[in-house]
Amino acid sequence: MGQSGKKGRQNEPHDRNARNVADKFSFWKWPSRLPPALRFVLSFLFCLAVLGFAYSHVTAKYHDNLGWLMDVTAFACGAVLDVFSDSVTYSGKYVSYNGFSVEIIDECTGLLEMVIYLAAVVSFSAGVRKKLIGLATGVPAIYLFNILRIIVLLIAGSMSKRVFDFMHLYFWQATLILMIATVWVGWLVLVVYREKKPVAVSP
Repeated sequence: MGQSGKKGRQNEPHDRNARNVADKFSFWKWPSRLPPALRFVLSFLFCLAVLGFAYSHVTAKYHDNLGWLMDVTAFACGAVLDVFSDSVTYSGKYVSYNGFSVEIIDECTGLLEMVIYLAAVVSFSAGVRKKLIGLATGVPAIYLFNILRIIVLLIAGSMSKRVFDFMHLYFWQATLILMIATVWVGWLVLVVYREKKPVAVSP
């Protein structure tokens, strides 16, 4: 009995040191103790700040290298409109419909929307495979959505300059949020929370 008690007392300092080390490292586990919704919001804001800074730096430093994306965007808008109308011309960064012409700049390419969507996907608690699927399908979807948005603005501009100014100021911002939210929610429904159907086993 005496030896057992002595051994237990000898182990007490070691146990205290182990608990102290565990308490120090437990500080870094505090995000896992937060509610999932709050954890996602904080993670999203952090990712958005980092990616937003990188986006602004890259677009400012390599603006001239992004000209091809503006040209491709203008070409895509013109090609789609050309299917339905003969009053379309497009060359370089410019698209004209019924005499109303716009210039595609870097803000019209959908890159910013893709960055926001990327932050939302990366921040969400899901497996790496599901996140890669979300990026592989969501980024092209956002780009196509952005093409449709520019086409709508072109049609509005050909009808009235005042209508174009109004839609460019309000419609552009509203559809930005709607576009990202729609694609992100679609990813959640179709990929993240999709339940696998049980495989029927024949008797």
